[in-house]
Formats: sequence, structure tokens, C-alpha cells
Amino acid sequence: MTDTTTAADGPAYSTEAYAAVEKAGRSHRTTLYAPSVLEQAAELLTDLWSAGERHGVTASEWGWSVDLASGALDVVSRRYERPEKERTVEETLTLARHLLEALTSDEIGLSAKPGPRASVVVERGDRTPRGGFHGDANVIVGISSNTGWDLAFNQNGAPLLSVSAPASQAGASQVAEIVRALVHGELGNPFRR
Repeated sequence: MTDTTTAADGPAYSTEAYAAVEKAGRSHRTTLYAPSVLEQAAELLTDLWSAGERHGVTASEWGWSVDLASGALDVVSRRYERPEKERTVEETLTLARHLLEALTSDEIGLSAKPGPRASVVVERGDRTPRGGFHGDANVIVGISSNTGWDLAFNQNGAPLLSVSAPASQAGASQVAEIVRALVHGELGNPFRR
């Protein structure tokens, strides 16, 4: 393994592990991943590869029988799909407020307003992928008491994407970055992967 990245009090992972986890994330059709989740999975993958090396198994040999990168990402992201304890209405509304603040901040700069329950409706941009019956639906992003973040076009029956990110103010900021990339057309159309 080469080039291990260490952030102050953060994860330590190899660049190869991060690239492998990022590639695994692109192959998952119904989930987008926050950078912190990718970093946590890369750290786990780095540790798994290190354990294998102690037993004479190189990182490339794992591919013969298992996709460790995808497994590491699945295990880490599972934490964010279902909270250990159901969130209260106040907690979900606070998270939605954090998301709204992040989306409308000077750094992100999107036009957004509170949506139903614990969600935020984000105005689409010129390069936002087509969505909804006429291709012009805005984006809705939310979090519920018993699941993680999700986003969709604001239209009944629109497909839903999960966003694997912490249910925290920092997680809301990471979700806002993902939404910014979607609205600006930087993600292509993740609903058609």
C-alpha cells in the first residue's frame, strides 16, 4: 500500500482504497455518498487490506473472491440508512433547517425553501437533469425519523435516491454539496445510472 492520507483526528486511508471505494459507490444505483462516508469506508478497506497483508494476501488478491471495496462501503453506509434510535420530529426539523441553511449559504448559493415535513425544496438550475412529468421539476431533499437523507424530483411518483451522510449539521453540509453538484449538472443524471 502507498500514500496513506491522515486528516487531523480523522480517517487514515490509502489513495488506492479511496479510489476503490469511490468506484464501488458509482456502481450503486440508488445511493449517493458524502465524502465523509467514502473516507470512513476507505479507512476500513485500508485496514482490511493491511490485515490481509499480515497473512500474505495482497490487496489485488481479494478481487479473486470478494469485492472488499463494495463491502466496506455497504457496511459503513448502513449506519446512516437506519438510525439506532428513531429521531424525534424536532431532530428531523432541525436537520432540515441545517440543510436549508447550507443550501442557501454563500458557499452553495442555491435557491431553496422549506418543504413538507423535514424536507427542503431546491429550485432547479439550467443544467439540472430533467425530472418530473415535464422535465422541469425542482429537487426535494429530506430526512425522516427512521431513515437517512434522500432526494428526488419534486413530483409524485419520482424515483428516490438515498444520500449516505451523517444525520448532523456537518452531514447536512455534505448533502448540500451533493445537491449543488446535482443542480449544476455535475453529477449527470444519477436517477438513470
